[in-house]
Amino acid sequence: MSRAGLGALVVVAWLIVPGVAAGAGLSASTFSSAVQAPRGDSPVALPGLGSFAFVANFEDRGLDGWTVASGTASVVSSPNYNGEPTLRSVATRSAPQVDLAGAASGVVAGDPFVSFQAEVHPGTGVGFVGLASASGAPLAVIGAGDGSVWAGTGPSVAVAVEPIPLGTAQPWGWVYLAANVYEVPAQAPTPPAWVMDVFADRTDQLAASQVPVPAAGSYAAFFLNTTRGTVDYTNTVLTDYQIPTQIPGYNNMDGYGQGSGLLVQLLPAFTTLTATMRLTDWNTPEAGILSFQINAMNYYGTTRSTCKGFFQLGVDLNPEGRIAPWYVPGSNCVAHYFGKSNTPAISDGFFSPPGTVLHLEIQDRPAEKQVFFQIIDTSSEIAAADRYWNASVAYGGSAFYGTYTQVEWQPCCSNSPIAAYFLNGTLRDMEISGGEVGVPLPLAADYMLPFALDLPPSWNLNFYDSTIAGYHQVG
Repeated sequence: MSRAGLGALVVVAWLIVPGVAAGAGLSASTFSSAVQAPRGDSPVALPGLGSFAFVANFEDRGLDGWTVASGTASVVSSPNYNGEPTLRSVATRSAPQVDLAGAASGVVAGDPFVSFQAEVHPGTGVGFVGLASASGAPLAVIGAGDGSVWAGTGPSVAVAVEPIPLGTAQPWGWVYLAANVYEVPAQAPTPPAWVMDVFADRTDQLAASQVPVPAAGSYAAFFLNTTRGTVDYTNTVLTDYQIPTQIPGYNNMDGYGQGSGLLVQLLPAFTTLTATMRLTDWNTPEAGILSFQINAMNYYGTTRSTCKGFFQLGVDLNPEGRIAPWYVPGSNCVAHYFGKSNTPAISDGFFSPPGTVLHLEIQDRPAEKQVFFQIIDTSSEIAAADRYWNASVAYGGSAFYGTYTQVEWQPCCSNSPIAAYFLNGTLRDMEISGGEVGVPLPLAADYMLPFALDLPPSWNLNFYDSTIAGYHQVG
């Protein structure tokens, strides 16, 4: 979701927290959910809601729903994905190492469209991720190793589709693999066929298009297979939501939290979202192109990917150390710039030095029938009094049920390439409260799954608080 529409390069990440409704940020594992309409809203079909997602990122140091079918697999801290634990898979000379996740782990068979992904560290080995039958027979796989990205119906018959990308934002030695697998409808005299689109390290362009995978429709399990050597995996996802979305000018980059994409479970109803944003330093050649923001969505906005019910609060990162604070009022995706501050307005924003610390808050105030937006600049260099911006908009809808954050760059309107921009910052202390939540509920590190592609390696963003599972997400 972008405040500027499809012309923007958007950062998004998604739900991972089974059990968060009970007041605990549990480790990411597997879940499927039939979402009920909250009180006050009529039960309706939810066209934006998926039926299942299997997610495993191993932050609890467990296998997260994967079952070892052959060979040896374990969760290790090194090598890691920017500090995140990984599933280490070791093949022998005589046999591959295979892991499966099936119905018992929440995988739902029979969907006419599924997406899957994994971060893969092949080292000197070769590893694959994909779909399999209930017995573990491969049906549609993508892999990495020997300098290439591979795709096909199984590891033994996969073909190289492109070299492993270099110079992307992935940590050294890692490659991001993703695929959409779907049925192409029959067009006489051609019968229906199953095909796979393959992506590596980015989603705005394909590594391979419509690779034939004729038996993929009979999938019943998710599949990891290391055919040679030792390979590490993390951020493994299988879902009936579309993960890679190939839209011109759109490429997921980096974010934290739960957005409408990949949503299969609502958060408990809440009325307040807060976070602390620290902008260590930034450099931008143009104003209004790069922004950093948080989002809260009501029931409608959470369950449908739409600008209605979508409330956003953030700042543009402008040249010469300036920030331009803004909000999106829930009825559109257009930024409304704050016009009040206890410092004079400047056309391209307000000066805020490196080390800027911003407190952000989006609050539903049912008694006042308003949504309140506030940013407080607590940077010590600013003035004795904190600088603040706030605004209210009329609102009479439901409480909030979803939240995420994003960094956004708009290639539609930039006269400079993304490499000309730089951002070093953190988002911390993100929590929800009010509504069914009541007391503040911090959203732990395992609340997000990095969906990070093509962000320049020079950028450094940290979205995590957890002292146990926290790690830097670079790109």
